[in-house]
Amino acid sequence: MKLKNLEPVVLKALEHNERAREDDFILYGAVLKRFGVDLKLSLAEFLAVAKQNNMPTFESVSRCRRYITEIRHDLKANTVKRQEQEEIYKAYNISGIGE
Repeated sequence: MKLKNLEPVVLKALEHNERAREDDFILYGAVLKRFGVDLKLSLAEFLAVAKQNNMPTFESVSRCRRYITEIRHDLKANTVKRQEQEEIYKAYNISGIGE
């Protein structure tokens, strides 16, 4: 699936679902719903449907989200929460664990 065709679907999902702005898994679920995928399918059933119907990949949806939020700042995730997580990661990375 081409990203230009996916962008409007991701945009609608971000506009209508605030939780999708915070979590790519929720966003992916919202996008799949817009494509008419039953989210109660087993993994094997989902993979068969995804391949047969040329469903977008998780990475493509995430890439579209990043592109859209660079243009539409109002659809970005809560930056305070993100900054807190970045600080935790930096502290972990600097700590030298595993050396």
